[in-house]
Parts: sequence; structure tokens; C-alpha cells
Amino acid sequence: MISYRLPFIEISVKKALESFNIQYTESNRFSCCPEPNGIKNSNQLIYNITASRNLGIAEKDKKDILTPCNGCFETLKGIRSEIKVDSHFRNKMNKYLKNIDLHVEGASDVYHLIEFFHKLGSDVIKEKIKYQLNGLRVAVHYGCHFLRPSNKIQMDDPMEPHMFDKLIEDLGAKSVDYIHKMDCCGGSLARAGNPDSGLEMVLTKLESMKKENVDVIVVGCPQCFIQFDHLQKELKKLDYDFDIPVLYYSELLCIALGLDIKNMIKKYHRTQVNGIFEKIDDIHQKNKEIEKYFNLEFLKTCYSCGACNNDCPVAKYLPQEFNPQKIVKKILNGKIDKVIEDPSIWLCLDCYVCYELCPMKIGLVELFTILRNLAKERGFIADGFKDELTTFEKEGIVTMFSKVARQRVGLETVKPELEDLKVLINKVKNNK
Repeated sequence: MISYRLPFIEISVKKALESFNIQYTESNRFSCCPEPNGIKNSNQLIYNITASRNLGIAEKDKKDILTPCNGCFETLKGIRSEIKVDSHFRNKMNKYLKNIDLHVEGASDVYHLIEFFHKLGSDVIKEKIKYQLNGLRVAVHYGCHFLRPSNKIQMDDPMEPHMFDKLIEDLGAKSVDYIHKMDCCGGSLARAGNPDSGLEMVLTKLESMKKENVDVIVVGCPQCFIQFDHLQKELKKLDYDFDIPVLYYSELLCIALGLDIKNMIKKYHRTQVNGIFEKIDDIHQKNKEIEKYFNLEFLKTCYSCGACNNDCPVAKYLPQEFNPQKIVKKILNGKIDKVIEDPSIWLCLDCYVCYELCPMKIGLVELFTILRNLAKERGFIADGFKDELTTFEKEGIVTMFSKVARQRVGLETVKPELEDLKVLINKVKNNK
């Protein structure tokens, strides 16, 4: 289905693999997996033999199989599982394969694209990311055949998975929970003679996604892609207007990697995608502004952790006025100007409790120092801090020198010699 109906997805898969210098080969002997719903339910023997043949080809070439398709994954992974554990089934398949000089033992493993990148690892992916997607709200659709049946797939929780969500969040985006997340897309109902019910299943999922204000749907299955991307046009004819862009995981990954793929997506996707690229461009601009002053990766980790938030002395006494985690969230959402204007940033006591509780031993004191310096430059400074700074710039000390106070306790009353410091301070002020 990808090769002949959605070849632009194949291009995004190859671009993604090549960007990580992952070596791969293609076999022109591979057939359809075959598709697990239609072929299996029409002729299970042909289904089993065809899948065994594909596995035998990979085994003969001493290669594992990587597929970006849920159907292929379930078929090949499931049949491989049967071949490995059921000697009667294995012998039966090999009896047929002998006619075409193939043999299968289940030696070649089968990986889904999502599984493959999950195994590749967050650190490897994050190191390559050029454009962080923080602020992007993503509705992940796993699809039935990616996880089930769990006795054969054995990869993630079949009803409460996390793998795909984690990959999305590795790109900086937010994987949004929504009702009906694990429901099927209804892709096979049209073949069963009931396309209206398939359309209704898509409608139900789209409505639950819309309630969560998602920016984009991300899938890892060609049938699911067609259901969400193509059927939104059909729903428009019935006065349902969603216009939620649909991307394959490999496409979103390519975007985050900074690879040239925008025009191809715009050309071949049926549901409009301009909105998602406008959103991503806006995120890029916000990230540039954030990265002028802060470490973006630290801010994301800090926000997701929040270990110090409840132990901050000020946050405990003034919970309605001061919440460090919410301040970090506003920065990540590109609202630096709003944060700088907020008087609450001056409430941080520089007590370093956050530093001591921080798993990374960074804390938020430096962040608040940067924010308050920016605020001062723009004229947003608490009166007490302003008065103290004015005194220091003028006198070189933070309070007026008092001979009387010292004389009362028998100390010398010689005023400190700070003219050189005042010269330096004036130079700093004039250079600005």
C-alpha cells in the first residue's frame, strides 16, 4: 500500500533512516506481507505461505526485516512466532517453500519502524533534532496491528502502550491523551460492505481529538493514514469540518530533523497541512528566542520533572502567586515577554533549595537571574531591587555608609575606597 498508493511515505522513511546513517537494502522479491485482515480471512493457507515466503527470503539473505506498516508487522511477526514455536506449522510451511528453493526457521527478526526508532534510543534521536517541536499537540494513533495480538508481538502494553508517545515527546512535542485513543480506525469495514460504519468510527476519533485541541494526528500505518487523511474530505461533504493534518511518524521525524520534505507533504496529502507548518514555523521562531537565553532541552526536562516545585519555600507560602513550574511552561510556550513583565519572578529567594533537589544539580536560580536581568533592562523591576541597585551603582555598597552606627560599637569610621569600582560600574552602564 505504501509502495504503490503512498510512495511519498516511503521517501520519508528512507530520508529518516539515511539521516541516522542506517544501512538498509531492499528486496524486489518481497510480496505484500500479505495484508492480515483481507487475505487471512479469505484464504488462511495462502496467507501463511506468502508470509513464510517473505520470511524465507530475508532469512536466505541473512537480514532482519524493517517495515513501516502495521499490517506487514503483525503478519510477519505473527507468522515468525508460529514458525519458531510450532514445529508442525514450520514443517508444513517448509514443505511448500521447498518447491521454490526456500526454507524458513524464523531466524530473521521483524521490526516496525516505530519499534526500530524506539530501540535506537532517545539520546541518539535528540542529538540529531534540528527543530524542537515543543508546544505541538500530537494525537498518536497506534493502530490495532502494531500491538496485538500481544502473545505474538510481545512489544508494548497492548491496551496502554507508551512507545509511540515517547517517540513523539523525544521530538519535543506533547503526545495528548484523548478518548477512544486505542479504538480501531475502522479501515476494513469498507471491504466488509459497511463503509458508513468505518466513516463513523473515524468521525468519533476525530471528535475526541478535536476536544483536546490537537494540532496534528500522527500514525504508523498506511491504512490508518488513509482513514484519517482521505476520509476527512468525505466528512466535509457531511458538514463535519476538522482539517486536522495527518502525518506519518517518519514525516514528522523528517520535519524535526530539518530535512526537506514540506513540499512533498503539501502536494500529496489530501487534508490540508498548511496549518501544521505555520504552527511549526511559529515554534521555530519561539525556540530561537528561547535559545538566546536558555537551554531548551533543560527547560523541557525541568518542566516534566517538577521535583522542586512543591518544596520551594515561596511556592509553599504563596502558591497562588509563585509557581516555578508554570513559569517554565510559559517560557516553553514562547511567552518570555509575558514572564518578564510578571512581578512574581522577583519572588525567588535565591535559596538554592531547587538546586539541591534537582536531579541534574542545576535548579532554577540561574533561570530567575536571567529573567530578572532581562526584566530590569526592559524597565520591569521591583521597587526594592531597583532602589538597591541604584544605591550600589552610586556608592558601591548596597546601603548608605553610617559612621554613627559604627562609632556606637567602637569600630573605625573610615569609609571604604570604592572609586575604582564606581568607574567600572559607570563604564558598564555607558557601554550599554
